[in-house]
Amino acid sequence: MCIAFPGLVVAVDSFGAVVETEGRRRRASTLFLPDIAVGDWVTVAAGTIVERLEPEHAAEIQAALRTAIALEMGDRSAAGATDQAGGASDVQSF
Repeated sequence: MCIAFPGLVVAVDSFGAVVETEGRRRRASTLFLPDIAVGDWVTVAAGTIVERLEPEHAAEIQAALRTAIALEMGDRSAAGATDQAGGASDVQSF
């Protein structure tokens, strides 16, 4: 399953857009929403912007996903999660 964090459009050109999500910048297609502008909050799936979000909705989604990640990481830490070789888990949070 893929979970998409909301991202902020930081650049737009004739080839698509650059979307920043949790400090990472990635190119995304604007095929489905060609009128995207710098400053828009969006959801990207499979490298394509699929939804424009209101800033408040984007913030709510970010908060919920960060809480879920923190809970998941807390559960793994409490359980002493290890990889198959017996070392520390290499799961990274956003």
